[in-house]
Amino acid sequence: MELEPLRNRNNAVLAELERIVALEMELTLFNARRTLFSTDKQVEVRNMDGTMLLVDRESPRSEYYNRVIGFGPDSLSKLSEILRFYGECGITPCFDLTPDKQTAEVAAALAGQGYVPRLQLAFLSASVDGAREPGEENRDFRIEAVNEDNVEAFLDLIVLSNGGQRPARELLDKKKEYYYRPEFKNWVAWAGEEPAGMASLFLRGEEGYAANDFTFPAFRGRGCQTALIRHRLRAARELGIRKLYADVEFGGTSHLNMLKAGFSTAFINAFWMKTR
Repeated sequence: MELEPLRNRNNAVLAELERIVALEMELTLFNARRTLFSTDKQVEVRNMDGTMLLVDRESPRSEYYNRVIGFGPDSLSKLSEILRFYGECGITPCFDLTPDKQTAEVAAALAGQGYVPRLQLAFLSASVDGAREPGEENRDFRIEAVNEDNVEAFLDLIVLSNGGQRPARELLDKKKEYYYRPEFKNWVAWAGEEPAGMASLFLRGEEGYAANDFTFPAFRGRGCQTALIRHRLRAARELGIRKLYADVEFGGTSHLNMLKAGFSTAFINAFWMKTR
C-alpha cells in the first residue's frame, strides 16, 4: 500500500476541516452581533491551549453560544479547569467535537461528567467553481434578495419565524444594516404574494457559508429549500466564490436537500451535552 498518497489525502481532509471550523466560528460571532433578540450580545472567546471556549453570560442556556470547540485527547487534562470556568459563569457548556477528536478516552471523560452525545451535525462542502449546474429554477417560487429598501419587511419575517415577539424599534433600527451587508446576503422565496422561506450566505474571501435556512410550515415539502440552495450556488458562482460550506442536522431533510443540490458531507460533529 502506498502510504504517501493516503497521508496527503488525510492532510487535505484535516485542512478542510480546520477551514470549515474557522469559518463557522466567524459566522457564530457575526450572528451574535446581528441577533435581533439581544441589545449587544457579548460572546467571549477564550483560548485554553488550543481549545476554544465560547461564552455568552447573557444567555447561559444557549448551547450554540456556550460551546467548547477543539476539545480532544490533548485537552483531557484541562477538562476540570474548563468545567470550573463555565461553572463560575453559571453555564453548562456543550462540547462540539470534530471526528478527529472523538476517541474512546474523550467519550469516557465526558460521560464521567454526565455528558452524552445528543446531536450530530453534518458539515458539508461544495466546490462552486467546478460544481455541476445547480439545475433549473423552481418556477413555483420567486426569490428576492434583501436590500436596504425591503429589509424592514425581511425583519418582520424573521420575527414571524421566531414566534412573533417583536423587538423594540430602536433595536431593529440598530441591527437592520447587518442584513444587507456585502459579506452577509439574504434571500426570501415567495410563492405568489406569500413568503415561503428564507436563507442566507456568509462570505469570507473566496469561501462562503450557506446558513439560516427556514421554510414556513405551509410550504414544507414543496421544494422551497432546494430552490434557495440552488439560488445561493448560482449567486456564489457569480460572486467568484470557490467553496461553499453548510451544516445541517445529520440525516434530516436539509441534509438530503443539500446532497441533492451538489454538496457532499465533509465530516460529522458530535455535540455532547449534559443530561437533564
